[in-house]
Amino acid sequence: MGYHGEPAYLLTGHKWFCSAPMCDLFLVLAQAPGGLTCFLLPRILPDGSRNHFFLQRLKDKLGNRSNASSEVEFVDAWAVRLGEEGHGVRTIIEMVNCTRQDCILGTAAMMRQAVAQVTHHAAYREAFGRRLLEQPLMRNVLADLAIEADAATILAFRLARASDQSRTNMHERFIQRIGTAIAKYWVTKRGPQLAAEALECLGGNGYVEESGMPRIYREMPVNSVWEGSGNVICLDVLRSMAKEPQALDAFLAEIAQGRGLIVVWIWPAPVFKRISRICRLENVKGRRGAW
Repeated sequence: MGYHGEPAYLLTGHKWFCSAPMCDLFLVLAQAPGGLTCFLLPRILPDGSRNHFFLQRLKDKLGNRSNASSEVEFVDAWAVRLGEEGHGVRTIIEMVNCTRQDCILGTAAMMRQAVAQVTHHAAYREAFGRRLLEQPLMRNVLADLAIEADAATILAFRLARASDQSRTNMHERFIQRIGTAIAKYWVTKRGPQLAAEALECLGGNGYVEESGMPRIYREMPVNSVWEGSGNVICLDVLRSMAKEPQALDAFLAEIAQGRGLIVVWIWPAPVFKRISRICRLENVKGRRGAW
């Protein structure tokens, strides 16, 4: 029996990594007769009993330890289908875009925290007769860190605006779709490098847990893993370019405006055709050795 008219299914399977398993509702991708499908799985069933959803063990993680992660087992777990069978990725992508935005915002926030700690340290720590903030090489490093942290923050808020306006503005929808994936790839890749540089600026103090920098250093990598690691993001961008080439035009136009130029970009047809061919999943599966 379904819920609010949606058909119900029983899911059986094992998921090796599930974050925040204490939640009351889960979005789950699972194989249905019609292909990969999105399901809404509640912890508590409509009749008040507990769903057949079992936590196997907690993960001993590098960082992000305040957020529990575990293995989970579904044994005839009751779930409601969202969207059509076989369209699971298409259905869940709206949620994925939101959580990718979270990855960008979280990384930008930790970047800013790292820069705040480093600049405070440099303002009061003296070496060779002068404050670190007055040393030319240190000032160069601090400037680089501050610019990167500010750029990540501005980009995160630009994508937040695109998300807010995506339902009524086609340009913003394209920016959200392709820009979020690209920013998630780039910002989360840069985060761990910035954290390492900031830790080094603090010297031995940065290597001590009391400073807080080791935690930032350990927290950074998780955002590049969540919601699609690097290769997954790249393939997602290629699929978006093939499906909606206007998204690429919108993204490049946005970059051009950021450089102070307004340019009409023309994507060469032969190049786009090749990208479209590469993006087809059946082609990718058939050419695994080439990747």
